[in-house]
Amino acid sequence: MKKFLLVFFLVNLFLASFYLDIWINANTTSRALPIITYFENGTFKIDKYHEKTCDKAYINGHYYTDKAPLPTFLTLPFFGLLKSSGMIKPDETGSLFGKHVYILGSILTASIPITILLLMVFLKIRNQNLSVSPVLLAVLPFYASFIFLFSGTYFAHILSGIFLIGSYIYLKRENHLLSGVLAGLSFLCEFNLAVIFLVWGVQLIIKYRKLSPLILFSAGVLPSVIFILIYNYIFSGSPFTMLYRFHNFDEIHNNYGFLFPSFKSVWGLSCSWYKGLLFYSPFLILVFFLALKSMKDKGFFTLLTHPLLLSSLVYFFFTASYFGWWGGWTQGPRLLLALAMLLTYEGILFISNREFSKFFFWIVIAFGLLITLLSKITVAYSVPTNVANPMIDLVIPEFIHGKFNENNILTMAFNLRPVYSFVVFVLVFTSGIVFLNQWYKKLEK
Repeated sequence: MKKFLLVFFLVNLFLASFYLDIWINANTTSRALPIITYFENGTFKIDKYHEKTCDKAYINGHYYTDKAPLPTFLTLPFFGLLKSSGMIKPDETGSLFGKHVYILGSILTASIPITILLLMVFLKIRNQNLSVSPVLLAVLPFYASFIFLFSGTYFAHILSGIFLIGSYIYLKRENHLLSGVLAGLSFLCEFNLAVIFLVWGVQLIIKYRKLSPLILFSAGVLPSVIFILIYNYIFSGSPFTMLYRFHNFDEIHNNYGFLFPSFKSVWGLSCSWYKGLLFYSPFLILVFFLALKSMKDKGFFTLLTHPLLLSSLVYFFFTASYFGWWGGWTQGPRLLLALAMLLTYEGILFISNREFSKFFFWIVIAFGLLITLLSKITVAYSVPTNVANPMIDLVIPEFIHGKFNENNILTMAFNLRPVYSFVVFVLVFTSGIVFLNQWYKKLEK
């Protein structure tokens, strides 16, 4: 079994990192630039490169990243190690800026975490009596979701999502201190997730009717809160003023860009083919259907204290109240990605204990795989905001015209044409999952 688990991890890590984002995207670049300037000039000021990104904070005549800091600080020492070993070298102008920082950040903060998550899910369900193979049930709902589009990108969502899931796991186990620690780490990746943790704090009081669980949870979160207060003070001059406040978007200067949710944003984030969660993670349709059936006998108090239901609703409407709820140039509801990871994780565990239609399961998985893989091999996540129907208006035309994603390891390393890389990826994806599934079936006998 140990050999199988190792191969399971390596196959899924290969799939998660086959396409690595090296586009100079505003979001990822903002996260990468402080690493470059630190090792060039010993500063986190990104003045030299600030024109490469519009996601930045302008404070007292200098530019800084406006992003939550943990993904940057996590990548920083590894970049330094590779630089000191000579594997990363400056170009002829002395600049360290290049694809290396994007690749390293993508692997550390997205590819490895999502692979760890897939292994966690498999280990959790493998001994249950399932109507679908545990290998398939553990990996396909994630691959058949826009989550997979970000598996090789230097965004913060995958990393924040796995910390969020860890916090949720220990919250259910009533290890409130460790749950709080992981919640704090998730917050340091993605500030908006604080809304979920605030809901959990209130729920702890309602559920236990005493303060000790909340105190333990808060104690776990406290180191991350102290860190961000110091971080804010160093760069913004006030412990309570986030660097995001100094973004060049005018809307952010009023309540950090939050107003009230609208019908357009609620529909857009839920069911639409523009950014709808159920459209880009169709596995959740099956989960929600089964969950609604099981709620009939649940009391109001149970629903009020459930750590997933209420927090998910609050976070969804919180995101829908943001002026840029669509998440910029992206495929799927990017700002809901960490929540989608948690819902998919819990959804797999939820249906593993219940009977469900295998036909419905394979329909939603097939639809999700079609959408995700077509996007992955063409535009990945990079979809202009004004594209109303990304699949019809952009992804399928790109596929038909043979415009395949060049940001893959075979094209970058061996200059293989993207169309051939696409064929290799599909073959490895299909054969790898089938191989793991068949191998596990033999181990069960």
